[in-house]
Amino acid sequence: KNKNPGLQKYALDCVLNYKNKNVVAYKTNLHNLVDEKKFKDEMTQFEITEDANNIHPEDREHVLPLILRILYGKMTSKLAADKKGGGQARRSLVMRYLAGCNENELQIFIEMAFSQFKQYMVLAPKEIHNCVLSAIDLKSITAPGKLHSALNSFDVVREYFGGYMKDQLLSRFFNIFYGICTTIGGVLAQGDKVHIGYVKILKNLIVIALTTLRKLFEQFDKYPWTQDELHVIFETLLWPLISKLHIEGVHNPTPLIKLLNTWC
Repeated sequence: KNKNPGLQKYALDCVLNYKNKNVVAYKTNLHNLVDEKKFKDEMTQFEITEDANNIHPEDREHVLPLILRILYGKMTSKLAADKKGGGQARRSLVMRYLAGCNENELQIFIEMAFSQFKQYMVLAPKEIHNCVLSAIDLKSITAPGKLHSALNSFDVVREYFGGYMKDQLLSRFFNIFYGICTTIGGVLAQGDKVHIGYVKILKNLIVIALTTLRKLFEQFDKYPWTQDELHVIFETLLWPLISKLHIEGVHNPTPLIKLLNTWC
């Protein structure tokens, strides 16, 4: 998943040297996906949906992880950001293409994109909440920029892949969100020990998280939210803000008010 096309090519060549028969047959396709000049055309011609039959069923488990790693690197590459909006355009292109993956393959991508938080996918929401809070060390916490990036990535995956996930994968995906939000909320709970500039940034992340949460409830209105999930949501995002709602929500509808309105 390296972002450098040159290194991607060398890494791919190393993999191909193992001559895995399930992979070698797709050598040209994989090289074209690595190539900056060819990868867009290759995505158009080499569809990865199971219906397209471009990849034999017995080969998918070997080939798709390679495609996912290559395109994740493409999606996050700074080369695409040279022109205004270039990064977003490339990300949209890649995400639409990867929407052709099945659920197991989508999970591989999610674990790759959220490697720092993937351990939460197999835990219960309350376990995540307790685990994160007990491990918070103000001397060594995730940088706000990384938390912001994780929230943005979560929203992108929600937008492009959410409609293809069943409840089990959705719950695992949501666990990543709970882990991120608990980290932010846990640090803010010790706000008196945190630099004021840092607190301001984290409060902005809470606003982003509330907006994302509203989108989750709007998009997944049939999802069976559990009591534990709602407990974590209220503990991390709602209770700390509700006491200030009569002040902050006087002039304009806050993200919290918009969320509450979604529930009405």
